[in-house]
Amino acid sequence: MARVGLKRPGRRAFVFALLCWALPLLCLLATRGANGAALFFQDWGAWAKFLIAPALLTLSEKPIAFAIDECVALLFRIPLIASQSMTDARTALAKARDRTAASLPELTCLALAVGASVINVGRFLHGEAPGWAVYEGGLTLAGLWGLIFGNSLFWFLLTRLMWRHLLWWRFLGHIARCRLRLAVTHPDGHGGLGFLGFYPAGYGLFTVAVSCVFAAGIGHVMQRQTVTPGLFTSVCAAWLAVVAIYFALPLVPLARQVSRLKRDAILLSLTKGLDFERWNERKTLGKNVVEDHAEMNSDTSEVHDLKLLYRASLKTSALLLNKGSVLAALVPALVPLLLAGASFLPYAELGKIVKRLLFL
Repeated sequence: MARVGLKRPGRRAFVFALLCWALPLLCLLATRGANGAALFFQDWGAWAKFLIAPALLTLSEKPIAFAIDECVALLFRIPLIASQSMTDARTALAKARDRTAASLPELTCLALAVGASVINVGRFLHGEAPGWAVYEGGLTLAGLWGLIFGNSLFWFLLTRLMWRHLLWWRFLGHIARCRLRLAVTHPDGHGGLGFLGFYPAGYGLFTVAVSCVFAAGIGHVMQRQTVTPGLFTSVCAAWLAVVAIYFALPLVPLARQVSRLKRDAILLSLTKGLDFERWNERKTLGKNVVEDHAEMNSDTSEVHDLKLLYRASLKTSALLLNKGSVLAALVPALVPLLLAGASFLPYAELGKIVKRLLFL
């Protein structure tokens, strides 16, 4: 990209959208005139996959990298990683960065993208193609270009970002195996790891791009058959669940660490808290109501009131991706679906759907 002058994401996104969407449109105008161009304009999939998605997926690389880099920087800057595990953590980070720029994953993503386009060729030739892509039983020039370049580019950009997401998941898995300096009384309520739950905020453009393609598919279905508001609500809820799981999975290994911290802190505070309360009872009453003679000669120099620690342990949550932090990802995922539904469902029904989804 640097060699052809497309290193800047904005310029690259513009050129990709021009090649994927504008070029097929010009081909249709040249070969089939205004009728072919009208079919292209009416195809939601063409807008989503050839114009919106390539541009947004390209522009999303920078905010995604920024969000993840900030999380990584905080891990090492605070530092949350114990000194004896720092070498392993830095090694895991170096490997993740090398794999991000490796050639083999890029070629694998390209192969998957080409494979997806080959599958689409078969579907197009068996009657599942939009009207602008086929003519008299064969693929038009615009349809051929859309499959070879537009569809392949979309899948390449998507799988490439998904591969980087997988590397993020793997890196956090390595961090979870390190010794971490967590505190159950940390004010974030997650032992000190709460800041990791805000990384999906960098995926806003990515989520919009993928949701637009998904919404276009729903729109095609709703054009051909009637979809009830209940069914549409279920589809929206299922899609939001998929998006939430996609962003929550990388945090699962560290969530286990917080869960163990909470369990151990509760157990220790219950044990030490009982020792303190019985010591306080002996000090106040002269003896315990239920006596244990072994306690009479026990060392009480390290006995402390642990009520605050116990309450903090109960409030500690292992859900690093909570409702507040995931909202930045779920709203961009829902808006394209609502726009698709607005074309076929009454606005009053859409309002009820939004209320149900917000309640969930």
